[in-house]
This record gives sequence, C-alpha cells and structure tokens, in this order.
Amino acid sequence: MYFYFTYNIVVVFAWPYLCISEPPTRSALNVVEYEEYGDYNRGEEIYQDLCSLQQVPHSEFVGTHPPLEKRDYVIKELVETEHNYVEVLNKLKKNFMKPLQAHLRPELRPIVFCKINELHEIHTGFLSQLLKVGTDKSVRLGGIFMAWRERFLVYGTYCGNLSYACALLQDFCDKDEILNQAIIKCEKEDNNGRFKLRDVLSVPMQRILKYHLLLEKLIELTDPNHEEYQELKRAREVMLDVAGYINEAARDSEHLAVIKKLQENIVEWDVSSEIKLENCGRLIKDAELKIKAHDDQKIRNRYVFIFDKVMILCKQIKGNQFAYRDMLHLPEYRIENFNNRALLNREARWSYQWHLVKHNQSIAYTIYARSIEIKEKMIKALRDAVDNVRPASLARTNHRFEMHTFSKPVTCNRCSKYLKGLIFQGYRCRVCDIAIHKECIATSGRCGAPPPPPPHILHSDVQLSNKLWFVGEMDRNEASTALEHRRNGTYLVRIRSQRDDRDRFALSLKTDNTVKHMKICCDITGSEEKYFLSLSKYFNSIEALIENYQHSSLKENFERLEEHTKLEWPYRQLRAVACRDFDPQDCEHISFREGQEVIVLCQEGYRNGWWKGKCDDQVGYFPSSYVRTLDYIIPEIY
Repeated sequence: MYFYFTYNIVVVFAWPYLCISEPPTRSALNVVEYEEYGDYNRGEEIYQDLCSLQQVPHSEFVGTHPPLEKRDYVIKELVETEHNYVEVLNKLKKNFMKPLQAHLRPELRPIVFCKINELHEIHTGFLSQLLKVGTDKSVRLGGIFMAWRERFLVYGTYCGNLSYACALLQDFCDKDEILNQAIIKCEKEDNNGRFKLRDVLSVPMQRILKYHLLLEKLIELTDPNHEEYQELKRAREVMLDVAGYINEAARDSEHLAVIKKLQENIVEWDVSSEIKLENCGRLIKDAELKIKAHDDQKIRNRYVFIFDKVMILCKQIKGNQFAYRDMLHLPEYRIENFNNRALLNREARWSYQWHLVKHNQSIAYTIYARSIEIKEKMIKALRDAVDNVRPASLARTNHRFEMHTFSKPVTCNRCSKYLKGLIFQGYRCRVCDIAIHKECIATSGRCGAPPPPPPHILHSDVQLSNKLWFVGEMDRNEASTALEHRRNGTYLVRIRSQRDDRDRFALSLKTDNTVKHMKICCDITGSEEKYFLSLSKYFNSIEALIENYQHSSLKENFERLEEHTKLEWPYRQLRAVACRDFDPQDCEHISFREGQEVIVLCQEGYRNGWWKGKCDDQVGYFPSSYVRTLDYIIPEIY
C-alpha cells in the first residue's frame, strides 16, 4: 500500500493491486511512496482462492476432453476463472448486498457496493460470449475483448471508490455493533469467515487486471501464422490500455479527494474569484518558501501549491490550515534562474533563489528556498506545469490545443488509446474538436475546422443522454446480451453501429423472453423531423415516441407482438431516497416514508414534476421534489 504525504494530509492508496506491466508515467502527486507487499499478497491470495482453476491432474484433463493444444488450456483457464468470478459477484449480491440492505443506510449502499450490479451484468454477458469460443466459428476471442473494452471502463469508478468504501464501512462498523455483527454473520455464511467483506470487494480489481496477462500467455502459445494471432495482439494492447485507464481513473479519484480536502483547509479565499482547485489541474508540488514581490520589497513566508495552471500562495496558519493570499497564472510568467552553488555554512538557509517574471514585465517575484534540492524541485515543477498548459510540441502543429477535462471516456485521435484519468486527461482542439494525448501532439497533423453538421441532424444526443433508456452507441449483439437476462418489458434506445445518416436510432425490447430490435425511422420535411416505427403513427421526437409506447401497445406496428407489449422498464434506473413522507391522493400514486429507498423508473409521461417509481411492492407516480436522487443503477438480472 502506498502512503501519500502532502501538507500533513495522509491518503492511502492500494496501488499494488493496480500493478500492470506498462504503468502510466504521470505521477499523481509530489509524494513519498511506501509499499507494503503483504497487502498485495493478501489480495492475490484471496483472488486465487475464489477465482482460480481447481487443480486438475493433466492426465485427467486430457482424458475427459478431445486432444487440445497448449493454447487451449489458457482459453480454458480464462473461461473457467471468468465463470468463478461471475459466481463471486453473484454471491456478493446474494450473500452480502441483500442481507445487509436492512442494516446499511441508503446513502451508504451505493458506496460500499459501488457498481456491483453493473459488474455482474457485464461479466454475465462477457462470459456468455466466451462460452461461444470454439463452438461458433464466427466468434473470436480477440474480437470479444475489443467489443467489451468500453464496458470495462466502469472499473475506473469501482477501483477509485474502493479504498474510501472500505474505510467508510470500517468506520460505521466501529460505531454500530449491530451492523458489525450483521456483516460478520454474512461472512460466515458466505465463506465460513475465511474472508472479510472488504477482502471480497477487492476481487473485481484483481480480476480486471488479469486479462492482459492471460492474453499475453495465449499469444506466447499461438503460432505467429495463426489466423487469430494479430487479433489477439490487438486485444492485449486494448486490455493494457483499459488497465491503464482504470489505474489513472482510480488515482485521479484519490487525487480529487486530496484537492477537495485542500480546498476546505484554505480559508480567506478571494470571494470574487470563486476559485475551484479541481479546475486548476493536478497538484504537482507543494513547499514552504519565502517570496518577495518587487513592488513592495518585503520578504514574506508563504506555503505554495503548484498546480498545472496556477501557483497558489498561502500563509500557513496552523497545522493543515492555510490563508489564501494570491494566485499566479503560470503561463503568464517566465523563470529566471540563479546558478546558486550549495553552501555548507549557517548562512546557507534561504539563500537559494530564482525570479518569476511576468511576460509583460509588470511584476516580478524573487523566490527563496531553504535548500538547493528544494529549489531544483520547485523550478522543475513550475516548468512542468507551464509545459502541461502550453506544450513545446504545439510549435509543430497548427491545431489550437488546450488542456481539457473530458466528461466521458474518449480515445486519442492519433493513437486510438484512451485519454486517461478524470481531470485534464489530454488536449482538445478548439477549432476542429479532436482529442489527443500530450505525447501525440507533435504528430497530430494539420488542423481543419469540422464541416457544419448536415441539416437533418437536428436531434441532439445530448438531449437523450440523461434518459434512463438511452445507452449511446451499441450494436445489435451487445443490446441482446444486455437485455437477455432482464425482465420482460425492459427496453433501451441505442445509436445503431451500422446506420445511415437518417435512421441512426434503434429500439431494443425484451418481450416474451426474447429480445426484439426495431429501427426508429426518421422522415425529414424541410427542417422538421418526424420519428416512427411504422407508418401508422409519427412523433416529433424520440422522447415522444418512447412516452407513447409506455402506455400504448407496440402491436400496432408489429403484428407478431402480443397485445400487452409495451415499454415498461428502462434499461437504467435511478436510485433515490425519500426526503419526506408522501401519501397517495390517487390510485396511480405510491406512498413512502422519509428515509425509504425509491427506484425511479421514468421521469416523464405523467405530469410536470412527477416521476414514476417503485417503493417496496408498489409501482406508481410521486412528486420528484419529495426525493433526493443518489445514483444510476443497472437493475438486478431476473
């Protein structure tokens, strides 16, 4: 385990679990690292116990199967360990999530069991694809990994939350003996008490970082002339990239927690500036310095925090408390260094200095460090910060790149690998809008402003992105996998992978235990768009179409469907907690008491300000102002 020390705040990182053969080079903070190998070994031991293959004698294995190549043993290991992992997730839900629901506060559940339902759904579908390898010639192992890579990115959220979840769980157990005993009981029933809940919660992090190792082993045993060899190599690179993304997302999650804590510990902010440290980039370095502004010539003690974009100057009050004094926008300054030599006498302290001069010469600072080592580290941090905001490689392209925080995972326009992390992952051209890694800027080519969108692309995907039923781009097979284990009536709207410019969307619905796919057609007259499933009825928007078939049968479009076929359950749901009591005034309403969990099923289609939801065994409508939303969930598989 790594400990990060900065301005006396200690943050614990569980990075040994995130060891990959090509770790990201970007450091998360200016810190000293200490590794406790025992924690990593413990995590590996738990993973091996729960997910590894049973030791089967070689002769017995061969005797019960057709003759196999060596590479087939690796595929067997992959499939069987995946089966075991799905069972671990299933037991987490059955033996921990459900029994503890009555003991955990509603706001604690999505933290402790963050994304477990979604991981179970993902890996159930992933396993179903792996089981087709060798039996369905159209299914190749490398292609499966490449098709599922984007779904695996959810592990960034899971891994980033894990250490906080375990710490929070321990804190609540220390304060609540009833909860503590309930968890101990679950641990005994699940695994006879061999592993604690926090041990089992570490297994997903271990699993996601095994895939590239298994693929590497498979590549070693595959002939370079084999038809799948190149595809397997690409799959390995993809899973290494996914591991790197998860690693950085988890680091940034911890990093943001440090920045949030620092924001709270700095007082006397300039209220007019509304500074948010998370918008200043990563915290690169912090140190105690002396600073003299040339306009007043007074040397002042300052504690400084160097971010990518700014240097925050503070007065240290006591302990972890700082008083804000100033903020310098680093790209506006240049560094003028003095060639100080190391001094050994008592006068050496604070004699190591350099200048920070504004480009327009309007102001300059002399900065003093207590040692030549601190001076060199601070100057390097300042230069790194300026180069992050304005990379030297910008001179080799006419793109207008700027550091940018991307809200969703994106890939680099040059190398096609993910931009990693949660904040300022890379650069975006403000002219042509492409995204790119810093190291890819020099080879990014020439900039061309994007062509204006065709007049018929009026419907914004952004409008749909917050809908519980919209999933973005997804092909037919992925949609079938996503819905095949869900209850009848579950539906989603997706952007078709094979589409023309006009008919971009499709509706996928689980009905009568099968998944049906329906193209959403679009008719354009002038500047107006009309959406429809058949010529029997037109709608002004996709939202209106969905809302209609939540109440009306789809049989009017497709004769083979049953009369009762409607859109009942959106693919995603929204978890909420009641802020106050609500008593129904209509038979279509549901009732709940303050503190009860409510699952939001639909946010439109009844009255303004009313949602459709489920509480206990009731399904009906309620005022949205009576609940506080917590998080989006993928419901349990039925």
